[in-house]
Amino acid sequence: MQNPSRANIWVRVRDELGLSALFRASRDVKILCLQRFVRLFAYSGTTLILALRLAELGISDTKIGLFMTLTLIGDIVISVLLAFVADRIGRRNILVLGAAAIIASGLIFGLIDNFWVLLLGATIGVISPTGNEIGPFRAIEESIVAQLTPLSERSDVYSWYSLIGILGAAMGSIACGLTTQFLESKKKWNKAQAYRVVFFGYAILGLIKLGLTVILSASCEMGENETTRPHSGRDALERQEETSLLGRNADDQKSKKGSWLGFSANKQSLVVLAEVCFLLVLEAISMGLIVT
Repeated sequence: MQNPSRANIWVRVRDELGLSALFRASRDVKILCLQRFVRLFAYSGTTLILALRLAELGISDTKIGLFMTLTLIGDIVISVLLAFVADRIGRRNILVLGAAAIIASGLIFGLIDNFWVLLLGATIGVISPTGNEIGPFRAIEESIVAQLTPLSERSDVYSWYSLIGILGAAMGSIACGLTTQFLESKKKWNKAQAYRVVFFGYAILGLIKLGLTVILSASCEMGENETTRPHSGRDALERQEETSLLGRNADDQKSKKGSWLGFSANKQSLVVLAEVCFLLVLEAISMGLIVT
């Protein structure tokens, strides 16, 4: 018979680590965490060899720098546009489109050597020059997680969502290094051939992400949660947050329809948004100073 005190300790450890919240999370939230693992695994793996792949083609350092800059600019523009229309055409549809872009980018980098075609594939598709999040995925996924998770458990679920992504990035870097080393040292392949294999693997990971997106339920879409999630998790504090911070009352819903950006927000939420954006900008600047 299990010692009650030992069982209580285990329960407290699970609660403190946020594991209990993760275990109670819906199936869709768990799938999104797995998607983030797969995505950052893919990003981190290709980041290590992206510049090397271009250098093997004889492309100058200046063009490689231009490639990285234009890739980031293109990803920013596409990500913003897709994030704005996600709730109108469907969050799952946008995630499917993003997964298809990952597959296309992997195939282009694995099959084609022309600089301008690669630039087009990286800009329109999804390739991360830094190994960090790129594309519309994170914004949409975090919106879904917030919708499907009670307020009291969101911080724990978000912590594990981020941690799982970091784990995926670390394992992706290891997998890329081991793969290229094995192909070059054991199979006697040249570097260009080894790099192509990594990008084909990137396309396969995009296919896995596509499969994970397809099995998401309709609860991920905006407005579905109100009728599908049990109301037991919606405590008074959560309803207060939705009313005061996000402004989800009748007037806000009316103004939302006339907003050209597709959303509306009150002054308080705009202040919070500006503060968070400022912190993210500082983080991005500091990360940009690190050469990968």
